[in-house]
Amino acid sequence: MAESIMDSISKYVPGFGSYRSEQKRRDDDLAVRKYLSDRLQECKRELQTFMVPLVDQANFDAITQGEKLRANIETAQSKIRGAMEGYSSWFETTKIDEVKLKQVLDLDNDLVGVIDRLQHEITNLNATTPNFSEAQTVVANLRDRFARRKELLSR
Repeated sequence: MAESIMDSISKYVPGFGSYRSEQKRRDDDLAVRKYLSDRLQECKRELQTFMVPLVDQANFDAITQGEKLRANIETAQSKIRGAMEGYSSWFETTKIDEVKLKQVLDLDNDLVGVIDRLQHEITNLNATTPNFSEAQTVVANLRDRFARRKELLSR
């Protein structure tokens, strides 16, 4: 019933239909960023599980490198979680165009693949001689791609 009321309103209130479309995109944007943040949280949990035996072994070099990776993941997660929404509100005078909205959404969706790769790198760390450099490279790639999002929105 609520949907039919909304449809009726959109017929009589100019611009309301496009507002609903923008609100849907805003909701999608928030859902994608929440998903990315949740996935990064999973990566941190896997890394912490991997690190427990290193603490038991007193492998301080590996612990230091693992902690740097965890901190970089945390930073990326915070930027994603706190990023500005890709869409302006109904009452704002500056609107972000549809092409840009699509580019932002595509970029956010592309980040899922980067996080998949990060999770793969963490899962495949060697417990005997852990090398965190590839995972660090993936996190740097994630940061760079996410920075492109900010560039898109500021143009």
